Amino acid sequence: MARKIKKKGIYCIEGLWDHHNIQDQSTVLPILDLLEKRGYCNYIYHDCATKSELEYFLDKWKNKSVNEKYPILYLAFHGDPSNIFITHKDKYSLKELADFLGDKCKGKIIYFGSCSTLNIDKRRINSFLEKTGAIAAIGYKTDIDWIQSTACDLFVLEALQTDSLDTKGIKRMHKKIITDYGNLHKILDLRVVINDKLHFRRQKNIAS
Repeated sequence: MARKIKKKGIYCIEGLWDHHNIQDQSTVLPILDLLEKRGYCNYIYHDCATKSELEYFLDKWKNKSVNEKYPILYLAFHGDPSNIFITHKDKYSLKELADFLGDKCKGKIIYFGSCSTLNIDKRRINSFLEKTGAIAAIGYKTDIDWIQSTACDLFVLEALQTDSLDTKGIKRMHKKIITDYGNLHKILDLRVVINDKLHFRRQKNIAS
C-alpha cells in the first residue's frame, strides 16, 4: 500500500514581470491552480510591487498558523545573484530576507522562482538557511526562460508533495527531481541546497 503524505501548502508571492507594461498578464497562477485542482496541495497567492507589500505578505507567512499549513514559500520574481527584484531598480537581498524572516522558517522550504538568485557561494546559502532555520533553499543559478522555468517550477512543486519535510525526505525529493524530470534541471541549472545541520524527526505520514 502506498504511503499517504500530508499535503504541503504553497504560499506564493509574485512580483511584476514587466515593470514597464502595466497590461502585462504574465503570472505563475496557472501552475498553482493546476496543482490545487489536481489535488496535490492548496495555495495562497499574493502579488506585490513594493518592498512594504513584500514584507507585509512575508510577515503574514511568518505566523505559525499560516506557515505550518503552507510550508513552501514560493517567491516568483526577477532576480540576479543573491537578490530578487521588486522593481527593475529595487532589489531585495537574501540577507534582507533572512533578517526579516528571522528564525520562523524551521522545517520550511524557500523556493526562488527567479533568475540566478542562487548563483552564489554555497556558504552564503548555508548562512541563510542557518539564520532562518529553513530545511532547504531551491532556485536557479542562471538566467531562465519563462516557459521552461514555469514547467520546472511545476515539476519541483509537485515533487515536494511526495515526501516528508525532514532531511531524509528532502533528499529523496531532490533525487526525484533529478531522476524523474529529464534534463530540465540541468538546462536551467536548478540548485537544491539542504540544511544538513538540521535533523528533523520523522513526521507521521497522514492524509490531509
